[in-house]
Amino acid sequence: MKTEISEKLVAHIWQHRLAPNLSTDAGEQLQVIYPGRVSNDSGCDFRDAVFTIGNKIIKGNIEIHVKSSQWYSHGHYRDPKYNSIVLHIAMWNDSQSPALLQNGKTIPTVCLSPFLSNYLDELSHRASLTFYPLPSCLEAPRYSGTEAFTKLLTAAGEERFAAKISSFRKTLKEEEAGQVLFRGIARALGYVKNAEPCEKLATRLPLSFLEEVKPATNAVKQAWILGIAGLLPSQRSKPRYKLIEDREIDNLEAIWQSSGAVNTMKETDWSFFRVRPDNFPTRRLIALSYILGRYHKPGLLQGILKLVEKTPPQAQYRWLENGLTMGSQGYWANHLDFGITKTRSSALLGQDKAAEIVINIVLPFVCAWGEIAAEPELKKKTVEIYHHYSKLRDNELTRYMKQQLLLKPDVGLPACQQQGLLHIFKTYCRYRNCTECLVALNQS
Repeated sequence: MKTEISEKLVAHIWQHRLAPNLSTDAGEQLQVIYPGRVSNDSGCDFRDAVFTIGNKIIKGNIEIHVKSSQWYSHGHYRDPKYNSIVLHIAMWNDSQSPALLQNGKTIPTVCLSPFLSNYLDELSHRASLTFYPLPSCLEAPRYSGTEAFTKLLTAAGEERFAAKISSFRKTLKEEEAGQVLFRGIARALGYVKNAEPCEKLATRLPLSFLEEVKPATNAVKQAWILGIAGLLPSQRSKPRYKLIEDREIDNLEAIWQSSGAVNTMKETDWSFFRVRPDNFPTRRLIALSYILGRYHKPGLLQGILKLVEKTPPQAQYRWLENGLTMGSQGYWANHLDFGITKTRSSALLGQDKAAEIVINIVLPFVCAWGEIAAEPELKKKTVEIYHHYSKLRDNELTRYMKQQLLLKPDVGLPACQQQGLLHIFKTYCRYRNCTECLVALNQS
């Protein structure tokens, strides 16, 4: 029986290195150091792969196809989301054209079929999602339940927090503090896929303008934010967006049309594909407008500083999260996007996302601000809150690191130790720097 070749099988062969002695379409030898971790998002099939071509070490994302020509038939050459790809893997070579990125660069292609060490039917039979941890982590089960391992994760979390503080400290010396905070919150609201466009928006539409624009209503802020983002119905490509009749939307459009602004982003700058509808960029930008509205009187900077300063000891994390959470309001109580209704109401900014913003933006920012503004008590308080912050919701990377270190999926780690997992991944695992990894060095 003829074996059906699927992308899943090609990915399995690549992931488990079942095709040795590889070379690129240019005839250069390729050696796999780490095949990467499986990605569930658009833009690549594997993230953070490490390999060598010749004597050069290359790190980045990988795209998988059955045929090399699918790079073009799938339209990746004109999609900027694929500009992060550094290697194209296919089973068969049926194209003479190199893989071209949208930014004009070309990347190597490796076709696996000439290098297979087993028959395809055998490889297909073996294909599974079995996880193989790195060799340096094989002793982790013996170590992970110890007090030393707990201290290691805490120390790693402290290093990540210190790095964020250092980054904010540097930026605060160059820019106005409120704008630095605004841009950080905006980027965090974009999650992974829309982080960069959210940051770009915050740069084009600075906090100083949004806090001074008149009249100081939520509608005016929303019209400017969505208008500069290029996400108002009149700016969208789908015809149904132009046929919406709603008084609230008509008001936004009227405010925007009277603004005369021209330096706008485009709908294509934003990612909706494989984004949970509740996390669509339109909803997150509306949430941003309501955060600005909530802290309009003191200003975002002073509002967030006072929020941290007044945090009660008995309810630290809930107090801070409640300062950012935002329930659904108005049109957005029953819409996921313009013209797309929803059957149930959900928060524009929920507790889980608020917690992530607190840990990754608010606390390190306020700590850095406390250093520069000579507010040692405020700095001390942010560090104490960070150390005692409750568990956050797991994300793709913390789940991956639990698997990598063979921890139980439901193991309860406080936020600092979860941040420690992220620090270990981004410092060591991502670059296959196992010889210097904290986990490997402390196993004894």
